Amino acid sequence: MLSPPALAGAALAVVALSCGEVPTLPDGIAYISSVLLPSPAVALGDTLRDSLGQAAPLRIVGIGNAGDTITGITPTYVVTTVPGKTITIAPGDFVIGDSVRPVQLVGRVGDRLQTPAVTLDVVQQPDSIGAASDTLAVFPLPGTGEVSSSVALGVTVSSGATGTRAGVKSIIVRYRITNVYPADASIPDTTLVLVDASNRFADSTGLTAVDTTDDSGNASRSIRSIPFGFDSVEIRATANDLRGTPLRGSPIRFVVSTR
Repeated sequence: MLSPPALAGAALAVVALSCGEVPTLPDGIAYISSVLLPSPAVALGDTLRDSLGQAAPLRIVGIGNAGDTITGITPTYVVTTVPGKTITIAPGDFVIGDSVRPVQLVGRVGDRLQTPAVTLDVVQQPDSIGAASDTLAVFPLPGTGEVSSSVALGVTVSSGATGTRAGVKSIIVRYRITNVYPADASIPDTTLVLVDASNRFADSTGLTAVDTTDDSGNASRSIRSIPFGFDSVEIRATANDLRGTPLRGSPIRFVVSTR
């Protein structure tokens, strides 16, 4: 499962050209970014949208030799997925989902610069989120040689659009530690944090985390703690559909106690 920084903040791509030298190209362009997707997924029959539910186009950013951003470039986009219904790229570089399947596409600027392929998922519009793990749990005792313990906080995003409920992939789920009880508990920074599968937390405090649903519609983060100084902690998981509307069941409230 991918995190939104990997999706929204794609690294600038230098397209391999002969001799590996920085080329001289029209309009002062030396490099181009990868294709910047406003969302990792587009709903079947709908337009690709950003996190607020606003229709948003595909983008590519041009970079000059001095590292400056070049505006006004006109990229073209090419679907590289095997033939069949995939997406329609409408005027203005807006995308419409035509068939539920992953789609690969590349962007081109002029006749010498091309991006690496990126994947956009065409999915059913999700309508619900539910807990995939216990919403009331207790921190287990740390193992031998360990000082902290963790509890998984799983959710499933699904759609009933086809008449049979099924998980929906590539939907962003946001986790946040919302309350610690008692309210006056004194907890040192980073001893109560939301972590990913590699036991890492993203921001400086560890109070928020983001995940993206997998092929089965599942997302998960764990809360890790050195269980002292508080009685319990509340975490909420929220998700929207691809039009920016909160899903039925959102937020999901987890409470994990130390006893």
